[in-house]
Amino acid sequence: MPKLVIFRGDAVESEVHLAGPTLRIGRDSGNDIVLDDKSVSRFHAEVRSEAATYFIVDLKSRNGLWLNGQQIKGKAALALGVPVTLGAYELALEDDVSTGEFGEEAPPVSQRTVASAASGDEPRGPSRSATQRWSTQSPAADATRTALFWSGLVVTTLLLCGITYGIIRYRDRPQTIAEVVTPPPFPPSPAPLPGLRPTEDRTREAIDQHMAAARTAMESHDYVTALRDHLAPVLELDPGNQEVLDLKRQADEAVSQARTKQVVTKPEPPPGDVDTPGIPRRTGETPAEYSARVQRISVNFQEGTRSLERQDFALAIARFQLVDRDQKGYRGVDAMITDAIAKQHQAVDEAIDSGQKNEQAGKLPEALRWYERAQIVDPTSAKAREKYSGLADRLIRDGLKAFNTAEVLRKRSEYAKAIVSYKQAAELLPRGHEKIQEAQKWLEILKP
Repeated sequence: MPKLVIFRGDAVESEVHLAGPTLRIGRDSGNDIVLDDKSVSRFHAEVRSEAATYFIVDLKSRNGLWLNGQQIKGKAALALGVPVTLGAYELALEDDVSTGEFGEEAPPVSQRTVASAASGDEPRGPSRSATQRWSTQSPAADATRTALFWSGLVVTTLLLCGITYGIIRYRDRPQTIAEVVTPPPFPPSPAPLPGLRPTEDRTREAIDQHMAAARTAMESHDYVTALRDHLAPVLELDPGNQEVLDLKRQADEAVSQARTKQVVTKPEPPPGDVDTPGIPRRTGETPAEYSARVQRISVNFQEGTRSLERQDFALAIARFQLVDRDQKGYRGVDAMITDAIAKQHQAVDEAIDSGQKNEQAGKLPEALRWYERAQIVDPTSAKAREKYSGLADRLIRDGLKAFNTAEVLRKRSEYAKAIVSYKQAAELLPRGHEKIQEAQKWLEILKP
């Protein structure tokens, strides 16, 4: 028979076996489970059994219900180990495990569960603490609580006096230097896959190459090319780059001055000028324009060749396309573009195939890294993007499920099982997820 475990904070206060079709929860004494706290409405929620499934139903409560951090509208199915926050309390559905394992006895079926808390302002949204006790509401119980309150006040006063005396005695003792224990370092991050470079490095490299080409064009007085082909792409990647903004301002001023002078004709190149092999001079092209075009072709061809050798196919294809735009067929660049595209597709297929093999073997984090590599090789690949997003969503779901299970096990003092679930969560969740640091913190605290 399943049971409902009631928490306040990290303490398990009580467990209720779900024997009937419904179980009503609220602050009113007529409920099956009475939670005596202002954060709970008089008739707050109800647990119902429908077709072998348990549902939690919000009875139009003031503060609502929160299932795994998401507010419930109406009703929602209860899953094992997934916490439900109700005011200052937290509930979790558990399998039928004998409470004798925890040194407690299950409450009789006829007894009502009553939980009380100190009065205060009613909180909003989900709470993470709950203190509960078993009792029956009666005047005698109120008198007992009053006596316990005054007894606790006296004990607290005596304790504060003892602490003050201890501090005074401690100040008179000679100071000792405590040994500093250095915590073990976190395990190193997984080594990057072969040929895989961070996106930031690729962006920085592209910016540097565009800047070098822009300066070359401006030295040749080809300001239009510098603005259109180099400075504009850099501003798209890094809009706040002050050096690029300065160069753009200089180029804009130069273009404006040239238009003001209304230069219609320019002198033809001296008869002794010789064209660069493979790059014929265009009709009406000035010496400065021809020189700038030759320089662009040379730089883009060399950088495209280097990128192809590094298997950076996307950048190589972009460079070769710039060469082909300036001079069709230069040194067989059209064939080089076709070859680079074919190698790019092959690299993407190989990365996806490796990811699928790791996924079939159950090595999901390794499979995700291969799908990420496929996306980097070809950012336009729909198949790589689909594989990566699908597996990433699955890992997040499984990782959060393992984390929630670990939280419930830890609160029930089943630390060995909690450690296993925390490790599973840390392995499944992607790098940078907020729950990874929390899982690693508890692994450090709970380690034997």
